Amino acid sequence: MKNRQDIHFKLAKYRYEFLLVALLLLIFDKIFFPNNEIYLKFVWPLNMILISVASFGIFIEHNKGVKTIRNILGIISILMPFGFIFLSQHFWFIQFLTFFFIVYYCFIFAEVMYQITMTKEVRINVIIGSLCGYMLISMIALFSYILIEYNFPKSFHGISIGNQALIYNELSYFSFITLTSIGFGDLYPITDMSRLTVAFFGMIGQFYMVAVVGIIISKFTSINQT
Repeated sequence: MKNRQDIHFKLAKYRYEFLLVALLLLIFDKIFFPNNEIYLKFVWPLNMILISVASFGIFIEHNKGVKTIRNILGIISILMPFGFIFLSQHFWFIQFLTFFFIVYYCFIFAEVMYQITMTKEVRINVIIGSLCGYMLISMIALFSYILIEYNFPKSFHGISIGNQALIYNELSYFSFITLTSIGFGDLYPITDMSRLTVAFFGMIGQFYMVAVVGIIISKFTSINQT
Protein backbone atom coordinates (compact mmCIF):
# COMPACT_ATOMS: atom_id res chain seq x y z
CA MET A 1 0.00 0.00 0.00
CA LYS A 2 2.81 2.41 0.89
CA ASN A 3 4.62 1.69 -2.39
CA ARG A 4 1.40 2.40 -4.28
CA GLN A 5 0.97 5.69 -2.46
CA ASP A 6 4.58 6.62 -3.22
CA ILE A 7 4.01 5.94 -6.91
CA HIS A 8 0.85 8.06 -6.92
CA PHE A 9 2.68 10.86 -5.12
CA LYS A 10 5.54 10.86 -7.63
CA LEU A 11 3.14 10.73 -10.59
CA ALA A 12 1.29 13.74 -9.17
CA LYS A 13 4.39 15.71 -8.19
CA TYR A 14 6.27 15.13 -11.45
CA ARG A 15 3.21 14.89 -13.71
CA TYR A 16 4.40 17.50 -16.20
CA GLU A 17 7.89 16.01 -16.37
CA PHE A 18 6.45 12.55 -17.09
CA LEU A 19 4.07 13.96 -19.69
CA LEU A 20 6.84 15.94 -21.38
CA VAL A 21 9.08 12.87 -21.67
CA ALA A 22 6.18 10.80 -23.04
CA LEU A 23 5.33 13.47 -25.63
CA LEU A 24 8.95 13.96 -26.68
CA LEU A 25 9.29 10.22 -27.24
CA LEU A 26 5.98 10.03 -29.10
CA ILE A 27 6.88 12.86 -31.46
CA PHE A 28 10.62 12.44 -31.96
CA ASP A 29 11.59 8.80 -31.36
CA LYS A 30 10.87 8.11 -35.05
CA ILE A 31 14.32 9.66 -35.58
CA PHE A 32 15.89 6.64 -33.86
CA PHE A 33 13.46 4.03 -35.27
CA PRO A 34 13.10 4.80 -38.99
CA ASN A 35 11.91 1.28 -39.76
CA ASN A 36 8.11 1.60 -39.92
CA GLU A 37 7.46 -2.05 -39.09
CA ILE A 38 9.50 -1.93 -35.88
CA TYR A 39 8.01 1.43 -34.95
CA LEU A 40 4.40 0.30 -35.42
CA LYS A 41 4.79 -3.04 -33.63
CA PHE A 42 6.98 -2.05 -30.68
CA VAL A 43 7.71 1.65 -30.32
CA TRP A 44 4.26 3.15 -30.87
CA PRO A 45 2.53 0.81 -28.36
CA LEU A 46 5.17 1.69 -25.77
CA ASN A 47 4.65 5.38 -26.49
CA MET A 48 0.93 5.11 -25.85
CA ILE A 49 1.51 3.25 -22.58
CA LEU A 50 3.77 6.10 -21.44
CA ILE A 51 1.19 8.71 -22.46
CA SER A 52 -1.51 6.82 -20.56
CA VAL A 53 0.64 6.58 -17.42
CA ALA A 54 1.52 10.27 -17.68
CA SER A 55 -2.16 11.21 -18.00
CA PHE A 56 -2.79 9.22 -14.82
CA GLY A 57 -0.66 11.74 -12.95
CA ILE A 58 -2.28 14.71 -14.69
CA PHE A 59 -5.77 13.72 -13.54
CA ILE A 60 -4.82 12.16 -10.19
CA GLU A 61 -6.48 14.92 -8.15
CA HIS A 62 -9.83 14.74 -9.97
CA ASN A 63 -13.06 13.10 -8.93
CA LYS A 64 -14.01 9.54 -9.74
CA GLY A 65 -16.03 10.41 -12.83
CA VAL A 66 -13.17 12.24 -14.54
CA LYS A 67 -10.74 9.49 -13.56
CA THR A 68 -13.07 6.91 -15.10
CA ILE A 69 -13.08 8.85 -18.40
CA ARG A 70 -9.28 9.10 -18.17
CA ASN A 71 -8.96 5.34 -17.65
CA ILE A 72 -11.29 4.51 -20.55
CA LEU A 73 -9.48 6.86 -22.93
CA GLY A 74 -6.11 5.60 -21.72
CA ILE A 75 -7.01 1.96 -22.34
CA ILE A 76 -8.34 2.74 -25.82
CA SER A 77 -5.17 4.71 -26.64
CA ILE A 78 -3.04 1.70 -25.66
CA LEU A 79 -5.16 -0.62 -27.82
CA MET A 80 -5.05 1.66 -30.87
CA PRO A 81 -1.56 0.66 -32.10
CA PHE A 82 -2.51 -3.03 -31.95
CA GLY A 83 -5.78 -2.33 -33.75
CA PHE A 84 -3.86 -0.43 -36.43
CA ILE A 85 -1.75 -3.51 -37.21
CA PHE A 86 -4.84 -5.57 -38.04
CA LEU A 87 -7.39 -2.96 -39.15
CA SER A 88 -5.33 -0.29 -40.89
CA GLN A 89 -6.85 -1.22 -44.27
CA HIS A 90 -10.35 -0.41 -43.04
CA PHE A 91 -11.42 3.16 -43.69
CA TRP A 92 -13.78 3.24 -40.68
CA PHE A 93 -10.96 2.33 -38.30
CA ILE A 94 -8.70 5.12 -39.54
CA GLN A 95 -11.62 7.50 -39.12
CA PHE A 96 -12.18 6.33 -35.57
CA LEU A 97 -8.46 6.40 -34.73
CA THR A 98 -7.92 9.97 -35.91
CA PHE A 99 -11.08 11.28 -34.27
CA PHE A 100 -10.27 9.47 -31.03
CA PHE A 101 -6.79 10.94 -30.75
CA ILE A 102 -8.13 14.44 -31.40
CA VAL A 103 -10.53 13.98 -28.47
CA TYR A 104 -7.90 12.29 -26.28
CA TYR A 105 -5.26 14.98 -26.70
CA CYS A 106 -7.86 17.75 -26.31
CA PHE A 107 -8.92 16.10 -23.05
CA ILE A 108 -5.35 16.14 -21.69
CA PHE A 109 -4.64 19.62 -23.09
CA ALA A 110 -7.69 21.13 -21.39
CA GLU A 111 -6.60 19.76 -18.01
CA VAL A 112 -2.99 20.93 -18.41
CA MET A 113 -4.18 24.43 -19.32
CA TYR A 114 -6.59 24.49 -16.40
CA GLN A 115 -3.85 23.56 -13.96
CA ILE A 116 -1.42 26.11 -15.38
CA THR A 117 -3.91 28.96 -15.23
CA MET A 118 -5.07 28.03 -11.72
CA THR A 119 -1.61 27.65 -10.19
CA LYS A 120 -0.59 30.44 -7.81
CA GLU A 121 3.17 30.12 -8.08
CA VAL A 122 5.50 30.14 -11.05
CA ARG A 123 7.80 27.16 -10.78
CA ILE A 124 9.76 25.14 -13.28
CA ASN A 125 6.90 22.63 -13.51
CA VAL A 126 4.60 25.39 -14.81
CA ILE A 127 7.04 26.10 -17.64
CA ILE A 128 7.32 22.38 -18.38
CA GLY A 129 3.52 22.12 -18.34
CA SER A 130 3.33 25.01 -20.80
CA LEU A 131 5.69 23.17 -23.14
CA CYS A 132 3.51 20.06 -22.81
CA GLY A 133 0.51 22.14 -23.84
CA TYR A 134 2.31 23.36 -26.95
CA MET A 135 3.21 19.81 -27.95
CA LEU A 136 -0.33 18.63 -27.31
CA ILE A 137 -1.60 21.31 -29.70
CA SER A 138 0.77 19.93 -32.34
CA MET A 139 -0.71 16.44 -31.85
CA ILE A 140 -4.26 17.78 -32.12
CA ALA A 141 -3.26 19.61 -35.31
CA LEU A 142 -1.58 16.47 -36.67
CA PHE A 143 -4.64 14.27 -36.35
CA SER A 144 -6.89 17.04 -37.63
CA TYR A 145 -4.75 17.19 -40.79
CA ILE A 146 -4.78 13.40 -41.08
CA LEU A 147 -8.57 13.39 -40.77
CA ILE A 148 -8.83 15.92 -43.60
CA GLU A 149 -6.33 14.09 -45.82
CA TYR A 150 -8.08 10.72 -45.44
CA ASN A 151 -11.52 12.14 -46.15
CA PHE A 152 -10.38 14.53 -48.87
CA PRO A 153 -7.23 13.10 -50.51
CA LYS A 154 -4.65 15.50 -51.95
CA SER A 155 -5.66 18.29 -49.59
CA PHE A 156 -1.96 18.92 -48.95
CA HIS A 157 0.68 19.41 -51.61
CA GLY A 158 3.78 17.25 -51.18
CA ILE A 159 2.08 14.48 -49.16
CA SER A 160 2.76 10.84 -50.03
CA ILE A 161 -0.26 9.08 -51.50
CA GLY A 162 -1.45 5.73 -50.14
CA ASN A 163 1.26 5.26 -47.52
CA GLN A 164 -0.22 5.76 -44.06
CA ALA A 165 3.10 5.74 -42.21
CA LEU A 166 4.62 8.38 -44.49
CA ILE A 167 1.49 10.54 -44.32
CA TYR A 168 1.70 10.46 -40.51
CA ASN A 169 5.39 11.41 -40.53
CA GLU A 170 4.96 14.21 -43.05
CA LEU A 171 1.94 15.75 -41.37
CA SER A 172 3.60 15.43 -37.96
CA TYR A 173 6.43 17.56 -39.29
CA PHE A 174 3.97 19.91 -40.95
CA SER A 175 1.99 20.42 -37.72
CA PHE A 176 5.07 21.88 -36.02
CA ILE A 177 5.88 24.00 -39.06
CA THR A 178 2.34 25.37 -38.87
CA LEU A 179 2.48 26.23 -35.16
CA THR A 180 5.87 27.89 -35.44
CA SER A 181 4.85 29.74 -38.65
CA ILE A 182 8.15 28.82 -40.30
CA GLY A 183 6.68 27.78 -43.65
CA PHE A 184 9.42 26.10 -45.68
CA GLY A 185 7.03 25.59 -48.58
CA ASP A 186 7.71 21.88 -49.12
CA LEU A 187 4.25 21.00 -47.76
CA TYR A 188 1.23 23.26 -47.90
CA PRO A 189 -2.59 23.06 -48.02
CA ILE A 190 -4.31 23.35 -51.40
CA THR A 191 -8.04 23.08 -50.57
CA ASP A 192 -10.29 25.52 -48.74
CA MET A 193 -10.84 23.14 -45.83
CA SER A 194 -7.15 22.34 -45.33
CA ARG A 195 -6.14 25.99 -45.72
CA LEU A 196 -8.64 27.19 -43.13
CA THR A 197 -7.67 24.42 -40.71
CA VAL A 198 -3.98 25.20 -41.09
CA ALA A 199 -4.70 28.91 -40.63
CA PHE A 200 -6.67 28.10 -37.47
CA PHE A 201 -3.84 26.12 -35.89
CA GLY A 202 -1.30 28.71 -36.98
CA MET A 203 -3.35 31.32 -35.15
CA ILE A 204 -3.73 29.04 -32.11
CA GLY A 205 0.04 28.44 -32.01
CA GLN A 206 0.83 32.16 -31.98
CA PHE A 207 -1.92 32.98 -29.50
CA TYR A 208 -0.79 30.18 -27.20
CA MET A 209 2.76 31.49 -26.99
CA VAL A 210 1.59 35.03 -26.20
CA ALA A 211 -1.07 33.92 -23.72
CA VAL A 212 1.12 31.47 -21.81
CA VAL A 213 4.03 33.90 -21.57
CA GLY A 214 1.56 36.52 -20.33
CA ILE A 215 0.19 34.17 -17.68
CA ILE A 216 3.65 33.23 -16.44
CA ILE A 217 4.83 36.86 -16.30
CA SER A 218 1.67 38.04 -14.53
CA LYS A 219 1.92 35.32 -11.90
CA PHE A 220 5.62 35.94 -11.41
CA THR A 221 5.00 39.70 -11.05
CA SER A 222 2.17 39.21 -8.54
CA ILE A 223 4.40 36.97 -6.40
CA ASN A 224 7.19 39.55 -6.31
CA GLN A 225 4.74 42.29 -5.31
CA THR A 226 3.40 40.36 -2.32
